[in-house]
Amino acid sequence: MIGLVSFRSRWLWTICACFSLLLIYRLYFKVATYASSNNTEAKGESKGGVKHHGFEQYGAAWSSPVGVATLTAPQKLTSISFSKPIYTPGTVKQAGSNYTRTLVIARITEEDVGWIEEQLGSEQLLETAIYTVDASTPPYLVPQNKGHEVMPYLTYIITHYHNLSDVTLFMHAHAVTWHNNDLLDSSAAQIVRTLSPPKVVRDGYFNLRCHQEPGCPHHIYPFKQDDDAVNKPEIVIFRRSWEELFPGEEVPTVVSQPCCAQMALSRERIQALPLERYKFFRDWLLKTPLEDKLSGRVWEYVWQYIWAGVAEFCPKEHICYCDGYGICFGGEEQYARYFDKRQTVRDLQKDMEEILGEEDWIEGTFDKDKDNKIRSIKMKIQKIEEEMDGLKREAIERGKDPKIRALESGRGWKEGEGF
Repeated sequence: MIGLVSFRSRWLWTICACFSLLLIYRLYFKVATYASSNNTEAKGESKGGVKHHGFEQYGAAWSSPVGVATLTAPQKLTSISFSKPIYTPGTVKQAGSNYTRTLVIARITEEDVGWIEEQLGSEQLLETAIYTVDASTPPYLVPQNKGHEVMPYLTYIITHYHNLSDVTLFMHAHAVTWHNNDLLDSSAAQIVRTLSPPKVVRDGYFNLRCHQEPGCPHHIYPFKQDDDAVNKPEIVIFRRSWEELFPGEEVPTVVSQPCCAQMALSRERIQALPLERYKFFRDWLLKTPLEDKLSGRVWEYVWQYIWAGVAEFCPKEHICYCDGYGICFGGEEQYARYFDKRQTVRDLQKDMEEILGEEDWIEGTFDKDKDNKIRSIKMKIQKIEEEMDGLKREAIERGKDPKIRALESGRGWKEGEGF
């Protein structure tokens, strides 16, 4: 009997030892695989050759060794409860008054910002703060190159919290890019020049992009982990990140606002949150183990919650253009009509490209029928574009009247008031 017990004990010990060795091997293999995978992604690659819809689509790819994800748990933060302020409309100055402005730019060394001086150098009451995150120099230093534009944005607020301009614009470094506004020729300088400071002061928070796509409506569902995680990788970690950033606040079922992290704020709206809250936010960014692009992507869809108090922020496009930039088509239907014409032009251009792409077509020498089709399409495009130019000129002229801006935007206006 004693021998049998001894045999069973040795057998159980052998099984436990084998299981322990297997567990250690599996854990080691998992860590090695995870690190290898993240090193690959840190070089701008992704599994299966799929390029994530990340910050690289907004311009140059930002990268930093500190931004690579690891298995290390996030360093402990000193948590402070997030109490949403009661946001109220700001009070604009008397008609004709000037507003001080500061343009905060987030860039990396390879991005050219010469357009700022060339196109905005003569702008009155406009200061600039350009943060070069991968080679920062005084006075615009960042503690670490991490989180893309989030780090310079938060750093500027922390450094200048008690000395802010009437309006602060937070923007990327590109002079022209797809995520700027179409009716402003996708130009960053035009955004700065035509933006209405009274609109920003009145609203407090203003997303500089008027077009809702991408980002609106219903962009991220934090509780649906099987959503489009390839194109929106932040979905997987959004819920936990929200809980860390806003302890005690309920995680919303859906989050949305127009992309791509460019906005304007009034002094009062920035200061509606205590300075310690911004320090907490930056501390989270510094300590999170999330890889660089993911931490930045999370923030792209929390700015509206911080400064507007809502999880979904999708203003009507025609109001954004009219009250924000002074391009007033006369209403939502008229605005839609303009973009219907633009879509017609694009469809015609596609038809023309299909003909031009055919190998057996040589203009003027081969197929008269196709030649005639091309000429007909070009004439149609020219006519529609002339109509569009006329509608846009009328919209800009209409936007010079503060009363029209107010009425089209659905807000009150009294005689003698400005924009």
